[in-house]
Amino acid sequence: MFIDREGLISPGGIAGAFIEGMMRRIICLIIATILTGAAASATSRVAVIEDAPWSPNDSQRDGAAELEVMLCVARLQHDHQAVGVVGIGDRHGIFQEGTRRGLELVVQHGVPVVRLARGTQACLGGADDLFINGGMLSPEAASALLSECLARHGALPSIRIAGQPSDRELSALREKLKLYQAEFNAHQPTLMASR
Repeated sequence: MFIDREGLISPGGIAGAFIEGMMRRIICLIIATILTGAAASATSRVAVIEDAPWSPNDSQRDGAAELEVMLCVARLQHDHQAVGVVGIGDRHGIFQEGTRRGLELVVQHGVPVVRLARGTQACLGGADDLFINGGMLSPEAASALLSECLARHGALPSIRIAGQPSDRELSALREKLKLYQAEFNAHQPTLMASR
């Protein structure tokens, strides 16, 4: 199955790959979900993507997760110039390999990604992370704030060759991410300790 520029599905393969069996059914389901707009409404410029539960050594699921992220972003970009993604990882905000690869790729193409943890937990983030730490915001609050940030700051700068950013490109990307992160830090819920 292949999606061309007009969004039409044709038989054959994805990027020249031949897909059979369960993987083909997973991809068909993902494409049907994306094209019908179930992942993001036509008025929304932010998609919420929940990471799949952990499944060790499941390369088909990893590939499907990466593809789902890219298709979801492509669908949003069809309707909007500047788009964003709120990614919900596990209870610590960590993504499975395929989802992480897909999200990192879209960040390198100018799409800001907010990382959230499943439930009400604060998420862990690395210093080298290209994701915005959503802290303890709900997916709805993070989506609304990301939409405001997109309107205020615009899209992130793109990296010319994904996976191989120059120091200059990476620096520009991190500077823009700091603007987004400052807004997310300012909107965190206040926690009060009690005895």
